[in-house]
Amino acid sequence: MVFKDYTFFSYVFPAIAVILLTGHAHGQGLCDNSNYKVVCESIVVYRTDPKNASIAACHKLIFETKNVRVAAQTPPVSAEFEICIAAFNGAIANTKIALQGLLDGDYATLRTYLIAAKTNYLGCNDAFQNSGQTNPIAKSTKLLLDIASVGVDLAALIK
Repeated sequence: MVFKDYTFFSYVFPAIAVILLTGHAHGQGLCDNSNYKVVCESIVVYRTDPKNASIAACHKLIFETKNVRVAAQTPPVSAEFEICIAAFNGAIANTKIALQGLLDGDYATLRTYLIAAKTNYLGCNDAFQNSGQTNPIAKSTKLLLDIASVGVDLAALIK
């Protein structure tokens, strides 16, 4: 009877170890200190390297910005939307420069241009606020701001 109990525990211990290590291997550690945990985890997924996660964040930011830009270009296009479209174009350009900086190993450029992209998104919100109108794409610009913030957070983890 003792032998059976010992055999049972010899299977349970490795199973628990695998579960715990697998949880860490799914990139959980990269998002631990992020203020945007849900967005971070959706970007990081199975990545454990902050550089690869930063590349993914930049690609996601460009993709999502293009999607929101299409929504902003849907008629009727107001003066506020024109400002947003220009801001989104600037954010895409800034994110591409940030990505190139990352690929070149220039992490200061990565961080600087992701912060510049955040400024672009805030410019869209400001256009509507200054005109006294509600931003109809506020949720989308909030998501873009969150993704850019995650990119900045991940950039800080690269060594």
